[in-house]
Amino acid sequence: MSFMNGKNILTEGFFDALKKLFTRSKLTKQEKQLLKDPKLKKLYNDAMKSSKEAQQSYDDMLKRIKQKRVKPKYYK
Repeated sequence: MSFMNGKNILTEGFFDALKKLFTRSKLTKQEKQLLKDPKLKKLYNDAMKSSKEAQQSYDDMLKRIKQKRVKPKYYK
């Protein structure tokens, strides 16, 4: 567990707020009304979760490919 002083708490809160600003969903009024239905909201949340998992697995795959990349040998 890291030490948390006032400065760390403020900076973490700032970055969390900044992240929410850019990742906040931009829904229309009609979409907001539709998401009030619990069934549709669950389907929407499941779809968003699946897309995040897919992005994470894609990022992991790219990391593994970069690690396995063979550097070319220079022959004389």
